[in-house]
Amino acid sequence: MESPLKFMAMSSDQDTDILACTHDRLSGLPDQVMYHIFSFLGANDTARLGLVSKRFKKVCSSSPYLNFVADFDSGSDQSCLRTRYTDFCSYVDKVLRSREKTGEGLVRLLVHWFCKQRKFDIGGTVVNSWVTIATKCGVEELDMLVHVDPLRGYSLPDCVYKCESLRALKLNLQMGRFSFQILGFDWLKDLWLDSVTIGDKYFGQRISDWCKCLKRLTLENVDGINDFTLTNSSLEELEISGCRFPSSFSGGKFSISGSSFKVLTISRCQFKALWHVNLNCLSLENLTVQDSEFGRVFVCKIDCESLETLEVCGSNFLEACQLLVDCPSLIYAMISSCRFANVCFLNIKSFSLQGLTLSECKFSSLEIGSQYSKPKKEIKVGTGPCRRIIMKAENLETLNGMVSLLNARIHIKPPCQHRSEESDRRCKHSKSLIYCAAKLLQCLSEARFLSINTWPIEIFFMQNVSPIVFKKLQNLVLLTDGSFADQIPIIASFLKGLPNLRRLIIKCDQISHELSDPNLIDLLGLNSRSYNLTGIGQDLKNVKIEAVQGQAQWRVQNAGKRR
Repeated sequence: MESPLKFMAMSSDQDTDILACTHDRLSGLPDQVMYHIFSFLGANDTARLGLVSKRFKKVCSSSPYLNFVADFDSGSDQSCLRTRYTDFCSYVDKVLRSREKTGEGLVRLLVHWFCKQRKFDIGGTVVNSWVTIATKCGVEELDMLVHVDPLRGYSLPDCVYKCESLRALKLNLQMGRFSFQILGFDWLKDLWLDSVTIGDKYFGQRISDWCKCLKRLTLENVDGINDFTLTNSSLEELEISGCRFPSSFSGGKFSISGSSFKVLTISRCQFKALWHVNLNCLSLENLTVQDSEFGRVFVCKIDCESLETLEVCGSNFLEACQLLVDCPSLIYAMISSCRFANVCFLNIKSFSLQGLTLSECKFSSLEIGSQYSKPKKEIKVGTGPCRRIIMKAENLETLNGMVSLLNARIHIKPPCQHRSEESDRRCKHSKSLIYCAAKLLQCLSEARFLSINTWPIEIFFMQNVSPIVFKKLQNLVLLTDGSFADQIPIIASFLKGLPNLRRLIIKCDQISHELSDPNLIDLLGLNSRSYNLTGIGQDLKNVKIEAVQGQAQWRVQNAGKRR
């Protein structure tokens, strides 16, 4: 086979022209296509590409995507840095002023100025002159990274707030202070603040009042937010990462309400003060909290009709934690790898909940090495950590990795009704719920107090003969579903696994004459010598049974045949 060079030498002039054209395919593309390709180039690559050919120089000079990056932190030769500083400023100024004269549009302007030496600090005046030219060219995206003097701070020029073409703004001040102007962003849809210090106490409210069309807000490594209240009706996505909410403001609030809000992500944040999180967003679909730390009492109320997914992962709660979720559309909830130092109160109400995962969570007291003092007027707690989960779900199908609870209140309703037990066994939902009920009861085996309705117990015994042993359970509240008389055998089977039961309360949703039966204790499989009937409701809907001398002794049939 002949080599490519020999083949080209033997070709005619026409063939040579064709090969030349096919070799440089990029130059033959329309300007708009080349602009789009150039938009993916790294910083300063556009300037280098302009040296390849006249065609590229023309396209580069007229490209609507301008990226400029200068790094003055590398190198020790001061004279060299001075030359680079002058050349860079002259080049950027020349390109932008040429663009202003030609009147060509500008989609994006990116200026990243890495400099920690004051003599080479670009300063807000130079940056603002470039930004002003960009707004005159109808810029749509501004991406600015500059070093700001912490004493002076930085403010965008007025023309940015009045720029009707501006749709996205990303600002990185390397922890410099940023101040909003009263003018506001009437047309801005995407705002990204990175490594910025906020000196405005009403920052959240200013965003709501001055960014009427904002769709997405990203706060990354932002410091100094004392109160965060958003009432923006247009906002759809909020991402907060690496932010520090100081302890100087003792009544910090994190409140979001909006008709269009759909996604909220909180990651690597520190909430040092008392924080109340209120989410009242009808359209919220996804809420994720991960790798964050909450210093004092944390109360989160979520009332969102459209929320489908809730994830809390890898977070540390150094004081009391209350998570109140009232979302009828919630399908999946996961709390994993979290550490709760004190009170943990989880209340989930959802008619659509199908999966709940609580895994690898630790409940321990953080007294050694803790830098936060305990609150004095908030929630009173006992000597040890408290764990409580309240769950109301009609369609729960999956339950994974439940933590060992000391106190539990469980109320699960069946997703479907069947006329016979055989039909119930064949039902697809019932099969998954039998497994779910077994997992649930196993996770509650360490509980000391348990309130549970009888339906999951009945589901468990559909395919299980031996009860699960609850060695530490002392107080039990049973809520009967349907006829109490029909559920007595199921209840008796469940009570066989409670060797240390001290108090039993049975609550019925309808009048049950069996509660007044003098042989009720024996019917439930308990020893009448070890338990007393201490109270019966006048409406025959509840009864209380307590152990004699605080220690229960079970009367089990054929006790001598036990293994």
